[in-house]
Amino acid sequence: MQFISDLLAIILTVSFFVGVFGILAIMLIQHRQKNDSDYKPKRDWKHITLYAILTFVVSLGLFSFTSANTPDAKKEAAQESSVSAKKAFSRKVKKQKQASSSSRKKAAKASSIKANKDEKKLEKKTRAKNIKRNFVAYKADLAKLPTKTKNAITHAYYSKTSGGSVIVINDEVLNASDSAVRSTVHNAWKIGQNVFNNNSPLPDSVNYLVTVQDEGGDQLAHTSMFGSFKYDGQ
Repeated sequence: MQFISDLLAIILTVSFFVGVFGILAIMLIQHRQKNDSDYKPKRDWKHITLYAILTFVVSLGLFSFTSANTPDAKKEAAQESSVSAKKAFSRKVKKQKQASSSSRKKAAKASSIKANKDEKKLEKKTRAKNIKRNFVAYKADLAKLPTKTKNAITHAYYSKTSGGSVIVINDEVLNASDSAVRSTVHNAWKIGQNVFNNNSPLPDSVNYLVTVQDEGGDQLAHTSMFGSFKYDGQ
């Protein structure tokens, strides 16, 4: 097959040059015949050129077939096929890796979102428990004030009406000078503020307002709109 392919290559080369030469010869003959109508060439270049072209075309077809079936051509085709297969396999592996990586990223993102949601739920639940526990401690601390102050504060409680605390001072403590009474009332107000601050956060229904009263229910002081002490006594 290799010998036939080599022979056809020679025929192709010869027929190509013969065809080209024949075309040039025909052009020269036609040019000469324009000047001399009686001129007749010794050879029939039209048929020679036609046969050369036909030989070239047929040989080219046969050469393409034989060259494709030579051992070298088959080996080269096998190598190209192997390279193509390797490239295809490499692309397939790359796509699989990309798909796997994308799947892992999506799974990690979904897991992260779920973890964040679970964490937020836990935080919300924990905060609700803490607020409930703080409210119980807040009311308990208010109830302990009479004991802690040796009854200088006779009663302290959470008021649902105002949302803050009410501190009731013993009337006996109030039998003093105006400056001493004012100081006593201010201290009682600060005690109420500390109870609120020490037990925060508290439910939304509980605020920082502290009202100080005497045992008759008269208001002695309260928390101003700016959060500061406001004395109501004379």
